[in-house]
Amino acid sequence: MSKSQVFYIFCLVLFCISVPAQVVYKTVKADGSVVYSDVVSDGAVPVNLSAMNTVVMPALNSASSQTTSRNNPVQKSKPQVEYVVSIRSPMAEQTLRDNSGAVTINAEVLPKKSGKFQLVFDNQIVKTQSKSQFQLESVNRGAHIIQVNFLDNSGKILASSKPQTFYLQKASALIHAN
Repeated sequence: MSKSQVFYIFCLVLFCISVPAQVVYKTVKADGSVVYSDVVSDGAVPVNLSAMNTVVMPALNSASSQTTSRNNPVQKSKPQVEYVVSIRSPMAEQTLRDNSGAVTINAEVLPKKSGKFQLVFDNQIVKTQSKSQFQLESVNRGAHIIQVNFLDNSGKILASSKPQTFYLQKASALIHAN
C-alpha cells in the first residue's frame, strides 16, 4: 500500500468515528406494517436507540483473572457411574416348589464392579456378602418379597434392585391326592 492509500483509509476511519448518530423514525402504516427510516414522514415517531446499542464485554486474559485461575484450579469431578442391580432368579411373580424350603437368589450388577451384595428378604436384611448368589434354607411357604442392594466397600448403597415377589409352595401332609 502506498502512503496516500494509508492516509485516505486513516481519514475514512476518523470520519466514520466522528459522524454523529442519526435519528431513526418509526412509522406505522394503515395496514399495520411498521417502517423504520431516517427520513421524517407523516406520523413518524423518533426511536431512542441509545439503550439498545450498549454492549459491555468481559475482560479476557487479564492479569487478575489469570492469577485467580492459577490459585484456584477448577476441580474436575469424575462422572458418577450409575449402577443397575437386577435379580436374575427367581423371576418376579414366579412360583417355586421345594419341600425343604431351599431358595437360590441370583443377582447381577452392571457395570460390573467389586463390592458387596446385601439381600433384603421380607423387609429384613438377611445377608451381606461379596458374591451375587444367595442360598436360603428353611424358607416358609407363601409369598416373599426380595430386594438386593449393591454396596461399596465402606457399606454405602450404590444401587438397589426393584423389590419383587416370588411364591414358595410345599407339599402338605394334610392334602391327600386320591
